[in-house]
Amino acid sequence: MQPPVTIKEYEEKDINNCNLDKLQLYLKCRKLETALKITRHGVKAMSWVGVIKFQNMCFQILPKLICDDDKTDVNVIKNLIFMLSFTKKLDIKTSDNAKLYAEKNPFIEVLIREYAESLFEALKRLTPKRYTLREDNLKFLRGKIKFSENQRFNCVNKSRFYCEFDEFSENNILNELFLYVSTCLYNITNNSHTKKILKFVINYYSDIDFKRFDKFKTAKIHLTRSQELFKKSFTLAKIFIEQSSVDLSKNRFENITLLWDMNRLFEEFVFEIMNRNKKEFGCTFSAQLGRFLLIGDNSKKRLTKVDIMVKKSGRQTIIDTKYKKLTDNTSFANTDIFQVYTYCKLHGSEHAILLYPQWGDTRPEIPSYYLNTIDDKKCVIEFKTINLKYTDLKKQINNIKQELLEILKNV
Repeated sequence: MQPPVTIKEYEEKDINNCNLDKLQLYLKCRKLETALKITRHGVKAMSWVGVIKFQNMCFQILPKLICDDDKTDVNVIKNLIFMLSFTKKLDIKTSDNAKLYAEKNPFIEVLIREYAESLFEALKRLTPKRYTLREDNLKFLRGKIKFSENQRFNCVNKSRFYCEFDEFSENNILNELFLYVSTCLYNITNNSHTKKILKFVINYYSDIDFKRFDKFKTAKIHLTRSQELFKKSFTLAKIFIEQSSVDLSKNRFENITLLWDMNRLFEEFVFEIMNRNKKEFGCTFSAQLGRFLLIGDNSKKRLTKVDIMVKKSGRQTIIDTKYKKLTDNTSFANTDIFQVYTYCKLHGSEHAILLYPQWGDTRPEIPSYYLNTIDDKKCVIEFKTINLKYTDLKKQINNIKQELLEILKNV
């Protein structure tokens, strides 16, 4: 693969060696126009982060607000992967991949290596076996006879039986998936260590039938209880299958899309920190608490979901995370106020916090406001920020927790 074109959120970059018309068609077909927009001379990133590999081009979209401004893209990728791991979207230990961050395509290489090593370690302990339904013309009776086929194949030779039977075999759909994904990834990775591991896996599966997979076939696969140690490998394999299109002639992923919405990731990251330390916070937390706007109308279009609901001593506070720029009391949007006001009225809450990532070097001092309503209840809205701009986000997770404790101390 060629070195990626690195773009930060909401940054625009000119592109010369890419067919922008075909890229735009690809983005439209995959419904990715909200992640990467085609401009007159290039592309513009939005609030999605990750990788889009299209033909010979690779776009690496990185967030602005999870690393110091003067640090390299390597630190940004490391922090992003930690956030994905922390929120359980990916099970990746960032410290194990230090050398990979210097690769040409570090984001993809890290994921491929995680898949290869997790599958390798699992195969050293167990080979997945399953009962698979088979049919064969045998010299002995096994399972049950299929009479119509038996009459067609054995009308002359009465010494054989056409049978349908279950076979406990390594040649099953899970191993076929691993063989297929390993073969495709072997053809796109540039890391010699990863190639060596994938080659071992491919040779290990030499007796397995090679079959191609798509997202519909992959969705039918479910792990049994005895196969739980393959969960990480299976999850990553599904990600590659579902987010890729395949060059069938070369058994490789031609186009790869691995994207995450930073708005959603920021929300889940904040919730995980608070929920894992709820005893220290002295509160209970709920995520995505839903309520319909109208009584008797159960349309999903009118189902509102609160990002985080905080409950303590009979009181409840709504936290609405906003992955946006907040610098002073003129930079927040009216729509954000309308949204949080609706949440307060629906859930009977008198306290709401709009939580943003810190944009500059200093935290903006924004006063608390009362909603200007005509009823007697006074709903307080606060505007708060937390700092995510660290060289190593993993080492500073306690600092972020302390900031959240300070924000919630008056709840």
